[in-house]
Amino acid sequence: MKNTFLLLLLSGSLVTTAQQHITRAGHVHFFSSTPLEDIEAATHQMSAILDLSNGSSAGFAFQVPILSFHFEKALMEEHFNENYLESERFPRSTFEGTIENWADLPDNEEWNDVIASGTFTLHATPNSTTIQGQARKQGDSWEIRAAFDVLTADHAIKIPKLVQKQIAEQIAVTVDAQLTLR
Repeated sequence: MKNTFLLLLLSGSLVTTAQQHITRAGHVHFFSSTPLEDIEAATHQMSAILDLSNGSSAGFAFQVPILSFHFEKALMEEHFNENYLESERFPRSTFEGTIENWADLPDNEEWNDVIASGTFTLHATPNSTTIQGQARKQGDSWEIRAAFDVLTADHAIKIPKLVQKQIAEQIAVTVDAQLTLR
């Protein structure tokens, strides 16, 4: 189910039911901090789908075009895309999984803790992961937010020795999205 789910999202030909919520404007931000330099970038081009048709757990998938991340310095953006993420070769990052405790969420406007388990793929390297986040209902929409760390070594991202002290091995990532009923 997960692969079909993500393919529908990525293809743009999403056929939805009353149990699916989507966005094409989610926000993703990352931050790398070292004593020598801080590096951060953001995008508002995350596409995501939340499938509530299962009842006990919710299917959740997102994809982010790597070239959509923008940096304060153009040279950082160039190095990120050409040297580290190889964005032309590996154009997107994805997550496919489930939000395990979905059935336990109260149907109110309060933020509630959720746990998503699945596969996060970056630089064409999949990695099983568990992400703690929060969700809340806002009318017919769901808002989801999470913060998690990505290790460059887990995704075969090679950092040249020349700049190892400038790029953290652990990157802080935040995701925020409002998914609307379709």
